Amino acid sequence: MLLTLLCLLTAGVYGIVAQAAGITASVTTNRSAGTSTYVVGGLDLATDTTMTVRVDRSDNKKTVWSQQITLTEENVKNGTYSGAVSLQDLKYDYTSYAVYVTVGSQTIKAGVCDFSIHQSKIALAFSDNTGSAKRTVSMDSREAAGGVIAPGSGNKVSVYVWQQGKAESTAKLIGSAQSLAGKSLKWSVDVTKAGKAYGTWNAKLVLNNGNWTSGRTIAATTYEIAPTCTSFTEKKTAALEKKKSFQMELKGLQNVVSVKSVSFQFYNSSNKKVYKVTAKKSGKKYIAKVKLKSLNYKLKLYTVKAVITDTDGVMQELGTTAEADEQVIAGSFDIKIKNNATSQMTLTGAYIPGNIKKVEYVIKKRNAKKNLGTYRATSKNKKKKFVATIPSEATGKYIVTAYGYTNWGKKVTLAQKNYKIGKKNLGKQGWHYEKYNGKRYKFYYVNNEKQTDLTKVLKLKKGSGRYTIEVNRAAGVVTVYMYNEDTKKYDIPVKSCAVSVGRDVSTNAGAGSLNLQSSFTPIGNYSVCSNGTAVRYSLKPMHEPDGSVVYARWCTHIVGNVYFHAIAVHSQSHTALSYSTYNRLGTPASAGCIRMTVADAKWIYDYMPTGTPVKIVVGKSSKPGPLGKPATIKSSYGITYDPTDPAIPDSRKKKDYKAGKITGYIKKNGQKVGYE
Repeated sequence: MLLTLLCLLTAGVYGIVAQAAGITASVTTNRSAGTSTYVVGGLDLATDTTMTVRVDRSDNKKTVWSQQITLTEENVKNGTYSGAVSLQDLKYDYTSYAVYVTVGSQTIKAGVCDFSIHQSKIALAFSDNTGSAKRTVSMDSREAAGGVIAPGSGNKVSVYVWQQGKAESTAKLIGSAQSLAGKSLKWSVDVTKAGKAYGTWNAKLVLNNGNWTSGRTIAATTYEIAPTCTSFTEKKTAALEKKKSFQMELKGLQNVVSVKSVSFQFYNSSNKKVYKVTAKKSGKKYIAKVKLKSLNYKLKLYTVKAVITDTDGVMQELGTTAEADEQVIAGSFDIKIKNNATSQMTLTGAYIPGNIKKVEYVIKKRNAKKNLGTYRATSKNKKKKFVATIPSEATGKYIVTAYGYTNWGKKVTLAQKNYKIGKKNLGKQGWHYEKYNGKRYKFYYVNNEKQTDLTKVLKLKKGSGRYTIEVNRAAGVVTVYMYNEDTKKYDIPVKSCAVSVGRDVSTNAGAGSLNLQSSFTPIGNYSVCSNGTAVRYSLKPMHEPDGSVVYARWCTHIVGNVYFHAIAVHSQSHTALSYSTYNRLGTPASAGCIRMTVADAKWIYDYMPTGTPVKIVVGKSSKPGPLGKPATIKSSYGITYDPTDPAIPDSRKKKDYKAGKITGYIKKNGQKVGYE
């Protein structure tokens, strides 16, 4: 049988045409009216005297309606007969039907009549404020333009709800009947009219029509009844700390039943309840002051739960929990071994709940039992720093422990660190030959501090001199060496830079394996501008493997698509840098190039002559190079520039540094601040 299908959707009307051996049949469904019109063509009254129209359910193929029609000149015009089937004929059974026409020995499927309810196109939802009795129920239709959810006229929908776990027969009406027309409906309801029980409730959208005896569920969902809040937090102030206490605050509490009381319950990491306190209502919030003594001075992280007792006497736990962080913060511990036989110990950012009463540093030789001395630290910046200068009386290996004392007399270990005092700490100056990783190098010292940038010391000139560059890929370090006329070797470490190499650190291939999609830095021996052309760019657009374009400053070519360059930005601006990308400096992060700070990239660009050898090695993170791995600056959200960029005003860097948004910066004159 040859079938020709013609489908059209206009104002809820669907049509299908079928034909066989000169006889044609088509069906057009008007869902809005609840009628389906069939048209049979190609009839010849000389031979075609009767016709049977049959309607079968599409799901089980059962015939639900049929009609034998005598064909006459009155009902057949120009060889065409038309008739209709309605929802009433089909006893308002909402489903899909196949319409067949039999003329003589020929039976033709005229098409499909869609009288089904499009339940999959209906979305039923409750507003999500679970603590409010007043809720909005919405029904949204995802039907295409002109589509009809339920065929026929006079359709109305209502909202019924019942508590989960109970029979559906207990469902109660909370959303009165509305005409099912258009794409959406809304009801403003009071859910407590159906019940106040906390937990999950079932909801259904019921379709009714005067032609039926009972409603039909066409959509369902669930909603919750549970207390809510806008915030549940711990509050600490100087006044509270002084009293060795803190405060829990619950704001914006909302419940379907009025609140009688609120209690805060504290649980330890083992989920054991260790303390309970009744909160007091203060305006629109509930508060409770908690003394550390109530927690037996156990300095831990606690989970705090709020339990609501309503005016009906029912208790319900708030879904939102809070944390009471009463943990000790060790802070950062720094040791500076000076060139005058002293060491400066600095503890920054340490915290003990109830405030630190004092800090002491205890020194002893490593692996020894006897303490060599105890030194009281001086507090600075409102106890944000604790500093002590300790004499270095002899060479050797030492260990220092920082102890903090609570306001109730308990001694708490905050930090511990090893350090070493040697002859070099007695004021080393100038040039010294020393070994590193089995090789001998010539270093320069100022005040016992090895210099990691000899540009000014050696009075280097831009674009001239004999150098070699080594890239330690594992460590993320570039070290530049200068030729030593005395030893005839490249054994003077001139400068080191923390860098980001390609993200792929498992591939050890050379430049021959590079392609646009690769993300490894090739192993091998190359040179600055190795293709023999002046491939240096103050600003260069670069294509990432994902097809995006970024812009890199101070690019110096190495090989293929691999360059030394400053961390790329997303537009041609000094202030279009991602702080999170910048903070990855020193770790594998690029698509193959060697990312650097603006200051370091410009140094390479300015000072390294064309042809300078570049050796890229696998390396070891534990052996970054003779000058070590320089510290990197960290930026915070909102910082969109490189703190080493001379194009950024010093005043802006200084302001951000004081605000703690950057950990350091470089002035226009090259002076480093904060991160050395």
